[in-house]
Amino acid sequence: MAAPKLSERRVSQRYALSHDTASGHAVFEKSIMLPLMDISYGGFSVAIDKPEHESLCDTLPKTTDVEVVILGVSTSGRAVRVFESKQRLGYAFCHDTASVLIFLRRFIEFMRMGEHLNPLDRSVLKPPYDSPEWMCFRGDGPTDVVMHMSKSTPNTVDEAVITYREKDSYRTAELRSGKLLTFVSSEAKNNSSGAASQDTTANEDIMRKAACVLMGYLQACQDAQQPAVLNLLNSFRKNLLSSQQRAR
Repeated sequence: MAAPKLSERRVSQRYALSHDTASGHAVFEKSIMLPLMDISYGGFSVAIDKPEHESLCDTLPKTTDVEVVILGVSTSGRAVRVFESKQRLGYAFCHDTASVLIFLRRFIEFMRMGEHLNPLDRSVLKPPYDSPEWMCFRGDGPTDVVMHMSKSTPNTVDEAVITYREKDSYRTAELRSGKLLTFVSSEAKNNSSGAASQDTTANEDIMRKAACVLMGYLQACQDAQQPAVLNLLNSFRKNLLSSQQRAR
């Protein structure tokens, strides 16, 4: 398939990722792992800001096979380089098949939900959520995010609930007493007849999608909130990493 035209390269919204391979990375030539700086349906960019990366612009082919890894799961495809600088390389996907798009949808749709979260007015919230220690948001889906700021540790969320709808059920990831839990409810949220079932072990798919909601929110949230949200995101990433290590 021909390389994407310039006019097609930035049609999709790009979502920033922290320069940490635990969030996302790309593997070139089956051995060169570079942290993802951002991702979209159309492409991605990787960081090359370390001394050992200086020659990569010359040694990596312009069009290449690449493995894209997000929060511990991966897909393979082809991409063409469309931008380069001393700090990063930008690539556009060659969508020869739909497999890469299907993979990306598992993450980007939830980043989009997070980006469009809106704070709820305290006047509509019931105690204790109407206090300043709580941050409550709602977005498309609907998607709800509730976070309690620690009184003793600055820039730390010590309790959180992230709920999103997927197909005919609501999926929830909770941080409670330092532990991550996940739930699935087959009934409409807030319906007293609906029963939520707790997973015996935290469901990785729910944790990944909740983490993506937080990644999307980081794209749009106020600077003062970013350290706390990033710390909460790190809790999800560490839990996912631990789960993967236990499975090996």
